[in-house]
Amino acid sequence: MHFFELSPNCSLTLRSAALFYLSILAICLGTAGTLAAAGFWPVLPFTGLALLALGVALYLSLRRGQTREFIRIDERDVIIWRSERSRCAEYRFARPWTRVRLRMADAPAWPSRLFMGSMGRMVEVGAFLTESERRRLRTRLAELIPAARPAGG
Repeated sequence: MHFFELSPNCSLTLRSAALFYLSILAICLGTAGTLAAAGFWPVLPFTGLALLALGVALYLSLRRGQTREFIRIDERDVIIWRSERSRCAEYRFARPWTRVRLRMADAPAWPSRLFMGSMGRMVEVGAFLTESERRRLRTRLAELIPAARPAGG
């Protein structure tokens, strides 16, 4: 049996994100307050919008960092579990008929997409991986999952 655990590279923890945001908040509000006291009050709404945008970006980054994908390959099946926050999904494929496909992007700057599946049903895995990680995963999965169907199939 082979087991893969995939997760995005997210070194930002909740605590470090809070410390970062509070330090930026203090610096920006201090600067904006000083400018507002000097008569440049239009700086305040723009500072608020910038801080709101930064807060939303940090929230989305932390939320994306909670995504996990697990791939289990045993003698009979290939099982993919995907966990995103409170949602979980499981996909099960018969190992002899499972295919691994790396679909190249239409534009050179876009990332490729890695799919696994059989019988017309494909599931994307490793969307958050870098290009080289995705290629290495495809190579390793292709080694573990037979390319030929068993005799009589």
